Amino acid sequence: MKQTLRLFQIGLRQITYDGMLLVLLAAPFLFGLLVKIGIPKADAWLFQQGALSLKPWYSLADGMIIILTPMLLAMVSAFLLLEERDEGTGAYYQITPLEGYAYLAARIGLPMVWSFLCLIVVTMLFGIAHLTLVQILAAGLLSTLTGAALAMMVVSLAGNRVEGLAISKLTSLNLLGLLMVWFVPRPYQYLGAFLPGYWVGKIVGQGADWFSFGAGFLICCLWITAFTRRFLRKI
Repeated sequence: MKQTLRLFQIGLRQITYDGMLLVLLAAPFLFGLLVKIGIPKADAWLFQQGALSLKPWYSLADGMIIILTPMLLAMVSAFLLLEERDEGTGAYYQITPLEGYAYLAARIGLPMVWSFLCLIVVTMLFGIAHLTLVQILAAGLLSTLTGAALAMMVVSLAGNRVEGLAISKLTSLNLLGLLMVWFVPRPYQYLGAFLPGYWVGKIVGQGADWFSFGAGFLICCLWITAFTRRFLRKI
């Protein structure tokens, strides 16, 4: 465990040398601030101009915060893994006690724990829908697992950091699941059930329940297992 924490600290130092990764670390807070200030102001303006209100969509805005926070932070982990692969240090770790799952614990597991805590803080500070603590925790856990799955998807499919940058754009497809809860009528919205974001949307928009959480948890585990196995075969 001490070696895993040590490798995690090394990763934090590496991030400070990369401007793009530093921006990704700050992005959840910047997006949350935009939601907190921008959407209520837009709602007041629309109501004044045409008696329209954005309040029915406030929970969607909070869902975006909950989805995007782990997703953006997961990309930091993914790019760090790809950078180490490009430089050959990733192969070096495979002949040390930090090989395999221990390596992933330092590069994906611990950052996602921090991501979950960050998500709670950002949602509590900048959320505008007044979600319950149960909703935030349930949706936050699913989003954090989703972030881990998306990071593993990028590193398992990409051969280098340039490819990783292109593949990372596919992670935005997970947002479709969230949007389908609001914009696609039943039963057609169930087509998005294989996307973890769909179940986050269910919890945020319709309340936390064991079925939505359990289904989302299962989907996340399937994604993580599939891409982790592919990644370990590559290394």
